[in-house]
Amino acid sequence: NSGTNALLPLLTVSVSNNPSPGKIFLNNWGNATYSPHIIIASNDATMLYSQEILTRASDFNRQPNGLMVYYDFLTMSYLGMDNQFNVVDSFTCGNGYVTDQHELRLLDNGHALLMSYDPQTVDMSRIVTGGNPNATVIGLIIQEIDEEKNVVFQWRSWDHFQITDAENVSFTASVVDYVHGNAIEYDYDGNIMISSRHLSEITKIDRATGNIIWRLGGKNNQFTFINEPIRFRYQHTVRRIPNGNIILFDNGNFRFPNSYSRAVEYQLDEVNKTATRVWQYRSSPDIYSTFM
Repeated sequence: NSGTNALLPLLTVSVSNNPSPGKIFLNNWGNATYSPHIIIASNDATMLYSQEILTRASDFNRQPNGLMVYYDFLTMSYLGMDNQFNVVDSFTCGNGYVTDQHELRLLDNGHALLMSYDPQTVDMSRIVTGGNPNATVIGLIIQEIDEEKNVVFQWRSWDHFQITDAENVSFTASVVDYVHGNAIEYDYDGNIMISSRHLSEITKIDRATGNIIWRLGGKNNQFTFINEPIRFRYQHTVRRIPNGNIILFDNGNFRFPNSYSRAVEYQLDEVNKTATRVWQYRSSPDIYSTFM
């Protein structure tokens, strides 16, 4: 189906300055005019493939093994499609946890990394003055599942983060979303990194023990930032890139006097705990992406 659907949003190109080759995977959430779709487009915005999704889709991408995946809000799972766009696999968290829409990473051994948001009732009056004694506090669960969908690794924010580690979150509210994980990266040494938006933190976790190896950014930052006058805030999408550095999207929420977003690359010395900014892309004039 080639984009003739009237409910399919049109794409336009406003800047085309020698972009990298390849296909663009994206999805719209839908509104009163356009229905939700997963879309593959070329750099000139030609629609190569589109499929209407009944409820909503998110995080449409191609995994390293070639499987195309997206999060399906109807089944609350990630669906995997082959090159003929047939659904051939699905991925969900185990142990009774509901699969979250933010991230799926398929590993070379056939395993998958997923996350779940875990709401629990907490007496916040024991933690902060004026806290709600019956608050819903949302933790984060990271899981690795094997090819048979068994949970082989599980990590819980409750065991490692303090609720008050969050930045710009009201601890007296009835709902306290203190972690808000949004990315998982399988690191080159076999451990994993996670991005926690509401902590403004990248955390490296020992995949054998679950212990925290280091914390970058936020209230518990362990690194000295070099060549970096301003910290990342409320970030997304941490990735280790081929040169060994990490890259992330710095949304820049609560940045004063003016919020702006950027892409930023750091060279990490994980022994001496330094984070050197080696590159950033900051649009001129500034662009601010509140989320996503």
